Amino acid sequence: MKIKLNKISIAIMMMTSGFAMAAGGGGVVADPGAMQGKHFDEKGKAPSSYTVELQNVLRKTLPFQDKRDFEESKRGFIAAPPYKTIMADAGNVAWDMGSYDFLLQGKDFDSVHPSLQRQAILNMGYGLYEVVPGKIYQVRGFDLANISFVKTNSGWIVFDPLTAKETARAALELVNEKLGKRPVVAVVYSHSHGDHFGGVRGVVDEADVKSGKVKIIAPAGFMDHAIAENVYAGNAMTRRMYFQYGVLLPRSPFGHVDQSIGKNTAAGNLGLIEPNVYINQPYEKMTVDGVEMEFQNTPGTEAPAEMNTYFPQFKAF
Repeated sequence: MKIKLNKISIAIMMMTSGFAMAAGGGGVVADPGAMQGKHFDEKGKAPSSYTVELQNVLRKTLPFQDKRDFEESKRGFIAAPPYKTIMADAGNVAWDMGSYDFLLQGKDFDSVHPSLQRQAILNMGYGLYEVVPGKIYQVRGFDLANISFVKTNSGWIVFDPLTAKETARAALELVNEKLGKRPVVAVVYSHSHGDHFGGVRGVVDEADVKSGKVKIIAPAGFMDHAIAENVYAGNAMTRRMYFQYGVLLPRSPFGHVDQSIGKNTAAGNLGLIEPNVYINQPYEKMTVDGVEMEFQNTPGTEAPAEMNTYFPQFKAF
């Protein structure tokens, strides 16, 4: 079914609880006892002897001695910001990386599966990283997804601007502070999931998109699917997320630990600006401010509207 986009449908989309993964992705429930390994609930119990035995077997049988991922995850690190908390414009805490510091004590938690704990520690990377020397950078640990910045002749192409306006804005500010201030000349939405477009209003002004000054590039069908998927399935997706990741629980070895592909979803302002450039063909090329991009539409992969992007000048995919 084709969805006709108008202001009403956008308003409905923004109000659905499916998009509450940003506005209410559990918010930030820090636990002061997490560093001491205390249970956040007075009725909470320590893991049973059977659980402890199972965890010990896993630690002995899985290849935890292989540390290559930890070494590679630090590659290209430039700097972390002086803060670990990002406030939302509404006054709540949008992001708090410090609430996960209990993971960095070097302890094994019997209440956490060893593989999950390993992944949770790997996801503690926080700050600005260089991916391709002098050309492509990422800000990691500001949201569920990573936000990438590609240097053009005069500005930045922002690739996947996170879930929330506030975290995306903070990421752009960090990049400009450390690498020199440059305007955003384009944004690429890789696919139609909220954590890859919701922070767009933190990096560009809608008026500049409507005037054509800034390009927003997206795969064919992006707007239909960005709305339809979250309106039709939004409530179920949010409910699943609460159960799957325990995001409403305090951040603790006994509660919320990680969201596996990232720490959590920012509890900020999720927005959307309609793209002004669509990749409609299976394969298209485009040059933006001196940077060549090759797009390959891959619908129905992770998302119903999705595309790959290759930067041939930088041999980056």
